[in-house]
Amino acid sequence: MKLVPATSLPDLAQVRKIYEDGFSARLRTPFEDLLADRALVLTDGSPRGFAVLRELGPTGWVFLRYFVVGERGRGLGAVLWDEVRREMAGFTRIVYDVEDPAEDGIDEAERTIRERRISFYTRLDAVLLPIKGYHQPNEDEPHPMLLMAADLTQPQTAPIVGDDLRDTMLAVYRYRYGLTATDPVVSDTLRASGLSGT
Repeated sequence: MKLVPATSLPDLAQVRKIYEDGFSARLRTPFEDLLADRALVLTDGSPRGFAVLRELGPTGWVFLRYFVVGERGRGLGAVLWDEVRREMAGFTRIVYDVEDPAEDGIDEAERTIRERRISFYTRLDAVLLPIKGYHQPNEDEPHPMLLMAADLTQPQTAPIVGDDLRDTMLAVYRYRYGLTATDPVVSDTLRASGLSGT
């Protein structure tokens, strides 16, 4: 299996299906818009997985916007993760958000899916960041999200705390969403996380 740019494939219908099957409509961006970022396809002749990444400005970090495989339970997620890590050589950290399993009003099946997703990433040496009140700012009805990160230069990710934690969160809001530290969404998250004074 290998990782190739999505734009190098003559037909993206199978890639689109993997993407749309993997994410609810609420979480999806129009598929064509993803191609402006670094959209990568895991393939063995047929698409097996899809990842979309965006550089977080000059930080040396990258944001994982989407990560999905077509068939679960076959180890494809770990293969895609390893290939993405290789592709991101030169970057030092990968950051991404996941839906919070503690969100009010979700059913047990959804809670289990979210918990499994976090467990998958932690098995691959990612860590949950102690950020409170984070959500994607472009939602009409904000849903609580959690931030995770993994070190791309070391086999294990050390805890991210203090100024490093604050800088990571600010980089996501600035380079992923275009928000400055003075935006109310950002300042509320800083305050909730106890980072407004660092």
